[in-house]
Amino acid sequence: MSVSRFTLTPAAAFLLLSVGALVPACDCSGSTGGGASCVNSSTCTGDQICIDGTCRARTRVDSGRVEPGCNDRDGDGFGDGCAAGPDCDDGNPTQTGREVCDGADNDCDGVVDNGVVSECGDCNPDCRLEGHGVGTPTPFDPEADPSDGVGLDPTGALILDSRRVNTNIIWIAETWQGTVSKYSTEAPYPELGRYNTGPDGAANDPSRTSVNSLGDVYVGNRGGNSVSRISVLGSDCPDTNGDGVITTSSGSDVLAVGADDCVLWTTDLETAMPGERHVRAVAAQDVDGPDGELLEYVWIGGYDTNRIAKLDGNTGAVLFTTPSVNNPYGFAMDGSGNLWISTRAGNYLGRVDTTRCIDEASCAGAVCQGEGPGFDDCVKQRIPTPMLPYGITVDFNQRVWLGGADVGRYTPTAAPGSRWQTSGLPYGGIAVHGIAADAEGWIWGGAQGNGVVRIEADNPRNYLAVPGTTGMPNKGMAVDADGKIWCIRYNDAATVITPGAAIGDNVVNTGVATYGSGLLRYTYSDMTGLQLRLATNPRGYYRHIYEGCPAGSPTPTDWGEVRWDADTPPGTTVLFRVKTADTRAALDAADWTLVATSPPDASPASIGAALTAAGITPGRLLMLEIVLRAERTSATEVITPVVRSSEVTHSCPPDFG
Repeated sequence: MSVSRFTLTPAAAFLLLSVGALVPACDCSGSTGGGASCVNSSTCTGDQICIDGTCRARTRVDSGRVEPGCNDRDGDGFGDGCAAGPDCDDGNPTQTGREVCDGADNDCDGVVDNGVVSECGDCNPDCRLEGHGVGTPTPFDPEADPSDGVGLDPTGALILDSRRVNTNIIWIAETWQGTVSKYSTEAPYPELGRYNTGPDGAANDPSRTSVNSLGDVYVGNRGGNSVSRISVLGSDCPDTNGDGVITTSSGSDVLAVGADDCVLWTTDLETAMPGERHVRAVAAQDVDGPDGELLEYVWIGGYDTNRIAKLDGNTGAVLFTTPSVNNPYGFAMDGSGNLWISTRAGNYLGRVDTTRCIDEASCAGAVCQGEGPGFDDCVKQRIPTPMLPYGITVDFNQRVWLGGADVGRYTPTAAPGSRWQTSGLPYGGIAVHGIAADAEGWIWGGAQGNGVVRIEADNPRNYLAVPGTTGMPNKGMAVDADGKIWCIRYNDAATVITPGAAIGDNVVNTGVATYGSGLLRYTYSDMTGLQLRLATNPRGYYRHIYEGCPAGSPTPTDWGEVRWDADTPPGTTVLFRVKTADTRAALDAADWTLVATSPPDASPASIGAALTAAGITPGRLLMLEIVLRAERTSATEVITPVVRSSEVTHSCPPDFG
């Protein structure tokens, strides 16, 4: 970590003056000059030199010296027989034998400013420093500080870890009731809220869900031709109806449409997809903006109209629509921005490159049918499959998995003609509905009455119907943050499986998230958000709040620098963002300001300069966010940045008023 230590400020000059005041006064017979404070001799006038922060007249070693018995060869006031004391180097006026903060080795010990710099490593006596991480008094603690998608390596440094995404919530659509429920994925698995998904009640027919990186859910309403976004924050949801009170469901209670603040928006898709009655595909997409902000989108697929719509995730506004590759039945996003599409309208897998399909014009090209050169680089691609698809997911190795008449694995990077591998399930019919990939190399399929099927991702022919799960209407599949497997059944309960390392090691609980006899849960897409995080480019953050000057301080907090020690391999970046305010409530509501992006920025970076450029008045509280980002260097490899430590400096200048 490279730190500039010797920039002098007015406070540093004040320190020099203070240190000079502690030096025993010499009897210079009134020849010390004007006694003005100084930083170095260039700031003094005439023949004066800067001695311990004060401009003084030079003394002499010849017959004209003004201090009898003082042998001062360099005129700094120190020497043999001088009242100020001996000189450690009488040929250098900066080396007096008494260390002061001036960027010089005053006491000749070989160390510049030894013992006199502030805790920030500079000459500002008011500067304070607080650090976190390896080699600091306070380690990084993702459990105590707000964090998401990050963990610690064996040394205690911050690294990306998608398994540490805070997905301890699962969203389950109650199709026949027109609601979606939020359950905790931690025992005893309580229901935390239940929400209307649109104005049509049960006729909304909600089914498909997709959870973004914030934990919010997008719900596709098949009957209502609409999509809703519901916040995960509960009592901390925004006041969407503006009545000054946060009103939201806290369990099985369902509030009227428009009364629940956590239902952020519902978008009617009739204009975008007229006549659509089977919104069957939903996929959240979170993209990093240039200043570290999160750009939120959601893609919607209409089966009847064979169209795709892209919506602004924040507002629900329809950005554009485009014809689909095949009638969309399910969506899954990969790490390169490809939207993969399953269909029930033929043996095909679809792909849309969302990095190039950005408006109607760019998406208007012909669909390429096939695989390999000339097909894989198309904006839209249709790929023949060995089976009729149903559910769809993408694993962390960027392989696409389909449920349906069998379980099929498609490896886009394999040689054309060898990309498909099937499990060979003997069940017949629509063998597998929901399908999910975990972080440990296993695929999980809801095979109706044949049970929950556990499949080895690297060897799909190695599978097992988990004992204790057969004979049930197994439908939707999801993976939670702890690696537990959720199977949402048609009926009144869900199954939770705690898997062991071997294919046969499974603990089964079939009585979770009970709902009500005779009610239908027709839901099988991503319900926790872990699929999105495991398959797409990883992103994580770590936040900490710093306190500046005490409340009521006569001078405002002067936020100084953010310093860091980090490794950023090619394809990775670390961003440092801040927000500031005088109270915690105002801090939470404040906007982020980007301070540095490494690379190309190097440590340290000025917080004060970033706030000034953004027109933001510093407050006494500062929240620092460290954002770790990585791009996949191949289909299977993710390299993470490593942040060993971070430091924030501030000062509370004295009030001389």
